[in-house]
Amino acid sequence: MNRFAFLKTLLPALLPLIVFIVVDEIWGTTIGIIAALIFGVGEFAYTYIREHRVDKFIIMDTLLLVVLGGVSLLLDNAIFFKLKPALIEAIFCVILGISVFSKKNIILLMSQRYMKGIEMNPTMAWRMTVSFRNMFWLFLFHTALVTYSAFCMSERAWAFISTALFYILFAVYFVLDLLYWKYINNKR
Repeated sequence: MNRFAFLKTLLPALLPLIVFIVVDEIWGTTIGIIAALIFGVGEFAYTYIREHRVDKFIIMDTLLLVVLGGVSLLLDNAIFFKLKPALIEAIFCVILGISVFSKKNIILLMSQRYMKGIEMNPTMAWRMTVSFRNMFWLFLFHTALVTYSAFCMSERAWAFISTALFYILFAVYFVLDLLYWKYINNKR
């Protein structure tokens, strides 16, 4: 799985957050959580109807959204809902961490269905490991920022950190990574 495909899989997790942020700004936190819950369930149903399959990531994200959103509504506190992006990213941190810091490369195993017929040479495997190790640290940093912003910052700051900043950080990383590998290849 290339890095862009990996980030594209995260987009469905961010859409309910964007719905929450917009609706919360207009009608308040409770309506925002309800709208995000409805959107998340609708997103799952749409994928199921359109593709005739259950997307494991979307179902996990929707279940997490329903549980955390439901707890937030029951306790009348949006903190649980605000922690959802950090929980999703923490799961990715665990997957990335196991993949790059142990002998079991979960990402490689997951990506084999997309890379049928493609064999990786040792250089490609090393580059992928380096990139995923960098992504691990970036995810960990962003997870900590989202968690901190959920507890200690304004709702607008949290909204920016949990959505736009995520893509800004990864865009900067990808550009720097691309430039680095071009530089390395030109030195040879």
